[in-house]
Amino acid sequence: MHLKNAVLGAIAAVSLLSGAIDQYFYPGQVWPPTSVGATLVLTFLVFLWYRLDSNQFGYRRSPWLNIGVIAVAIAALPYYFFRSRGFARGAMATGVMVLAVIGSLMLSAIGVYAVYFGQVR
Repeated sequence: MHLKNAVLGAIAAVSLLSGAIDQYFYPGQVWPPTSVGATLVLTFLVFLWYRLDSNQFGYRRSPWLNIGVIAVAIAALPYYFFRSRGFARGAMATGVMVLAVIGSLMLSAIGVYAVYFGQVR
């Protein structure tokens, strides 16, 4: 398995665990303190994936793009996709990124509901 795929799996696992941990320790809170830790871990994993991907494509990263991926990945990654892949493949990669963000949110919600329904019993 490629390291990029392992990083994507780790992002999925952190998303699921984040929702479960938030619901278990802080039920009903919209912004529990544990979400800060999950955000930091997810930011690190997204940046790691970006570095691995840019190495694979031979794209020379700039310091500003590195900062952008850390600070505002939702905007910086599409820019990177279009610059590193061209228009057609960049658009496809951006679409996949949108689906990944939606999937991450869904995994977090699944974690919340799994713990919630476990506590109701």
